[in-house]
Amino acid sequence: MDTRTRAATGDTPSPRGADRRHQFPGRRQRINLRLDDTEHGDVVAAASRAGLTPTGFCADAALAAARGNTAPGSLIAGTGVTRAELATLQRELFAARTAITRTGTNLNQATAALNATGEAPVWLDHAVRRCVQALDKLDALVADIDRRLH
Repeated sequence: MDTRTRAATGDTPSPRGADRRHQFPGRRQRINLRLDDTEHGDVVAAASRAGLTPTGFCADAALAAARGNTAPGSLIAGTGVTRAELATLQRELFAARTAITRTGTNLNQATAALNATGEAPVWLDHAVRRCVQALDKLDALVADIDRRLH
């Protein structure tokens, strides 16, 4: 199982950098923040709920307040969908796309074998089942996204 598949299934934490939109070139301005232990604990807990690092959470909170935008960690105004949730969906979509691409390759090989020999390879049924499974997973992901958007 590759890293994306493990991340999509929740077997590993989100990859570093998936917590906040990054810029290139990097941000040059810095603001240092000092908190007592209780305040720090509150920020860490809120950042975890939003799927952000504490620094990313503070940056998002400050920018949201300054711009009158949505809550920190929220990407789509008014939906409550966080960047972390969207990043997870994106990884799942990438994994589904990879599965479909691999299955398509197998089906192309099966078609070539059929054309060359006049007989379908013995593994063709398995490849078709994998294709159906991958499409079912993709359909479920699209339905999940639709549910979250409405």
